[in-house]
Amino acid sequence: MKFIFSFFAYLFFLNMYAQDKPQYVPFKFNGKTGIMYVSGKEYKEPGYLNEFENYYLAGDFQSYIIHTEEDSDIVMDATAGKELFTGNMDTDCGQLKVGNNTYYHFRLAERSALLASGKTVINLDKSYLKIEPNSSSWDNENLNDDQFIWALKEDGTYDILDGKKKFAAVKGLPNFESFDLIFRTNNGTPPTLAGFALGKKTAIIRSFGQQYGISQSDEAVEIYDIHLKKIGSVPYREDRIAKLFNTGIQLRGRMIAPPGVKNETIRSNNKIIVLNQEFSLIPEADKLVLVNTKKNSLPILGNDKFDYRYISTSKNSKALLQIRHSESGSFFYFDFDGIYFPKGIPMIPEKYQQWK
Repeated sequence: MKFIFSFFAYLFFLNMYAQDKPQYVPFKFNGKTGIMYVSGKEYKEPGYLNEFENYYLAGDFQSYIIHTEEDSDIVMDATAGKELFTGNMDTDCGQLKVGNNTYYHFRLAERSALLASGKTVINLDKSYLKIEPNSSSWDNENLNDDQFIWALKEDGTYDILDGKKKFAAVKGLPNFESFDLIFRTNNGTPPTLAGFALGKKTAIIRSFGQQYGISQSDEAVEIYDIHLKKIGSVPYREDRIAKLFNTGIQLRGRMIAPPGVKNETIRSNNKIIVLNQEFSLIPEADKLVLVNTKKNSLPILGNDKFDYRYISTSKNSKALLQIRHSESGSFFYFDFDGIYFPKGIPMIPEKYQQWK
């Protein structure tokens, strides 16, 4: 009886685990996006009704954002295959990190919305042109308590949205066209966020999305602490701002950008790249060959040339592969550990695997 109970409990666990995993996965063939069941069966053919174009991942394969030729974006649940939401995604913003969540900014008919996988859509009070990206920022740019994001309005000025207050715009601030972050520097410890500089675009000269490599200027800016309380107005220079804080500071615009480690392109350098105990990438002439090392290094995809990159998730910067067939331009996933998709199976229907 104990064995029977354990056996059915095991089957129940497997069923629940399967439901938590994606049941649908996008791929590309001849520049068009299609969708397949993870079992290998085709769900929507590439360019379905001339509609599907590009796509983006939302969360750790929890949903997909599919761009259409009608210049709209469909959010599709990766487990149920249902359409969750339709709008225009802000591709300049991309993934927006707020605390432990990742949001995406969409423009609707009359307002903006923020969407995170598995959460209710947050409708904002107005329509914003763009929201500043932060996915490539240093980790110490995020606050533990107050979570602010920077939303560009149609008139070229910004609102600061407070993540603790359902992204309501902070009130009482002057109109400003540009901004920078201010870090307190402490001997022997990493810099900590101390405040913000707000001003005209002639004072803080930066392009949209630019975080680093910003030149100082002699034009005055408004200085605020991390609680957005004004503490003074001085030229946009580190030495002048430091006097307001009575400590050493560094402007984010004067920092170097963090190294790019997400979705790393894989280059051979004539070395074997071990993915796990079963799969490796072996250099051969001018290409890398994906092989099963437990089957005498049998090629998985054949002998054509492929390009490889890691796909990063919230828990693993090298979670699985995205593969591009150089000749046809096909894109598909290969999960060498079987975390999200069936282990060791190219996630593209067999009829589109047109390679040697």
